[in-house]
Amino acid sequence: MRAVVVDKDYGSVTAEELEQVRKAYEAAGIDLELRHFSTEEEIIEGCQGVAAILGTGNPPITRKVVEALPDLKFIQRFGAGVNSIDMGAAAEMGKVVLNLPGFCAKELADLATAMIMGLIRNTVYYDREIRKGKWPKCQYLLPGDVRGMTLGLYGFGEAGRCLFDIFHRGFGTRVISCDPYVSDSIKMQYPEVAFVSFEELLKQSDIISIHVVLTPETTHAFDKNAFQKMKNTSMIINTSRGSVIDQKDLIWALENGEILYAGLDTMEQEPILEDDPLLKLDNVILSPHSGSYGAGAKKTQIQMVCSLIPQAIREGKISSRCVANKEVLKQKIGYEFI
Repeated sequence: MRAVVVDKDYGSVTAEELEQVRKAYEAAGIDLELRHFSTEEEIIEGCQGVAAILGTGNPPITRKVVEALPDLKFIQRFGAGVNSIDMGAAAEMGKVVLNLPGFCAKELADLATAMIMGLIRNTVYYDREIRKGKWPKCQYLLPGDVRGMTLGLYGFGEAGRCLFDIFHRGFGTRVISCDPYVSDSIKMQYPEVAFVSFEELLKQSDIISIHVVLTPETTHAFDKNAFQKMKNTSMIINTSRGSVIDQKDLIWALENGEILYAGLDTMEQEPILEDDPLLKLDNVILSPHSGSYGAGAKKTQIQMVCSLIPQAIREGKISSRCVANKEVLKQKIGYEFI
């Protein structure tokens, strides 16, 4: 049985970690090849006959790719996002798409916290200015008190809940959330959180932190119209996917005083372009899509990847929690979903 990592040089997983995965696959009787392809055509040519494709980043696993690989059984992401995979095509053809839900929830919340407090307290701005030989003592934007603010969570998944713990239980910050898909059982566990409409999230929040997957519904949810409804003293934080924010509209909002701050771990264009206006704005913190980078998340990530497909091969069992295209759970494809 053959499997291929199709983007080994993406940068989110080290060579040593990939070797650990390769050995785990080998123990399950799977020959794992480490390759790097950039296009659909390269993936199709290099993955003929393989049973599993693994993506450390966001390789283009389109309908064209899925249809051209009849032996493919599994598509495994090293993260939670599956926006570069044609989920409909995979489900139609009985291919199981596996992801790692919640593996870095605490790390994403930690990064969001660092960005929020860094912007409020001007830490990055002061550091930049001091390195230029300046000493802007008690200058620049007057820091507000996070204890008297409202934190709005766009998405109340595991990372959003971790951020709630930090800000409400730590600082006493009021927390609201917009998440039409959160279950009643989860809502009952968080009686302190007010679940509101998107319009109310925009109007009430001093800080908005994004914790959703990228779908047609969430793509460019934050555009010029949304920014105009936000407080002109507000902040937006994105540790989710870059395209949840219309980046051109964000730049417009920052330059025209519609909002005050932005902290971005993800952007629409990665790496960021050299002439991007965001690079010139002092009220912006940028991070190179590294929210999942952390000792705990790394350990969990590699352990999960080492076990999911090998367990399916050895025992015929697949963790339903890690199946991203839930439609296949109803199909008879020869595996037991647990």
